[in-house]
Amino acid sequence: MASHALGWLAVALYAGAEVFAVLSLISRRTGVERAPSLLVGAGLALHFGDLMHRSRALGSVPYRTLGGSVSLFGWMLGIAYLFLLFRHRERSIGPFLIPFVLAATALGMSLPDAPSAPSQGTRGSLFAFHVALAILAYAAFTFSFVLSVLYLIQNRQIRRKRTGILFSRLPALEVIGRMNRTSVGVGLTVLALSLAFGLAWARRVWGTLGDPKLEWAAATIAIYAFLLWMDRRGWEGPRVAVLSILGFGVLLFSYSIVNLYFSRAHSFR
Repeated sequence: MASHALGWLAVALYAGAEVFAVLSLISRRTGVERAPSLLVGAGLALHFGDLMHRSRALGSVPYRTLGGSVSLFGWMLGIAYLFLLFRHRERSIGPFLIPFVLAATALGMSLPDAPSAPSQGTRGSLFAFHVALAILAYAAFTFSFVLSVLYLIQNRQIRRKRTGILFSRLPALEVIGRMNRTSVGVGLTVLALSLAFGLAWARRVWGTLGDPKLEWAAATIAIYAFLLWMDRRGWEGPRVAVLSILGFGVLLFSYSIVNLYFSRAHSFR
């Protein structure tokens, strides 16, 4: 079993980032505002080193194992977090997003590294791009789900006029809405690219495109594309948030139930 010293150091840095993010939200100390992003960035560098070490130990890509795929998902969550941070310059959202980076990475370090037997054709750049982009899309849609839930909670608090000290330091609803649109836009783009690579790979390896996984992936893309289309036409924020949560539910169903019980060719257990 490969050593995950670098990975656990990354987990420690992510935990430190969460501590500083909470302190920054509570106290508004200027000296700790940049600490979370710096710690997450350093953690991502060490995390990447652990993924490379895992790949060398396996002699394959890290997502060949359950632990490796979950760890890669945690790394993608960290990338998505930094992208949102630098895109919107809103640091107060960190305490709500960093825990997902921390939890996924820690789980990935804890799960076993017993690789499954490689399926036919699951090698090469097309398949690698397909899987990596799909995991990045899942990371972006995960944050879209979190932001949507946070939006609905804050909107409810405003309607009930229960705005406490903590509420006043959270992002405005408009900011959360913009961050949600960014997450959906990124997830939709990379999922479409992942689907394109997957179609090219399937046509070359399987010689057929008939599989329920394809249909559910297309349904997921359609839901999120409809979300962005209606948002641009003035849909209210709560409706967008609810549709985003619905899209995430479809994504989870496709990733779990469809993969395990319905997909005939696209089943990598």
